[in-house]
Amino acid sequence: MKKRFYVFVALIVLLLAAPQLFAQYNRDLVVSVMRDNVRLLGEINKALQAEDFYATALSLMELAGGSRTLQQTPPPGGSRAEWNRIHGEMIDAAFRAVGACGAKDAAAVQAEVANLIALRNEGHSKFR
Repeated sequence: MKKRFYVFVALIVLLLAAPQLFAQYNRDLVVSVMRDNVRLLGEINKALQAEDFYATALSLMELAGGSRTLQQTPPPGGSRAEWNRIHGEMIDAAFRAVGACGAKDAAAVQAEVANLIALRNEGHSKFR
């Protein structure tokens, strides 16, 4: 009976640990998202200058999607919790900026874009 119990526990631990054991840093994916973010920040600033809040919001949502993708990817090193926190805060800042687009509040959008840039810089300082 004890042997079956230990085999069962070992099987459960293996099933729970297997995804983490095989999760690897995907450099190509991260670089692709980062390059997209550079492009998107340029599009956001250009659309915001033209007071095109719709285009700004679309680009912000795409940026949030990239951060969501990176949350699913393990970091190149360092704390997974810190990696997820930074990307989670980037998603939240993008959502707040989208809300400001709905209110046509360019100053609030710009403040959240500055927050996105600060979070990007924090991520680069910790994980680059």
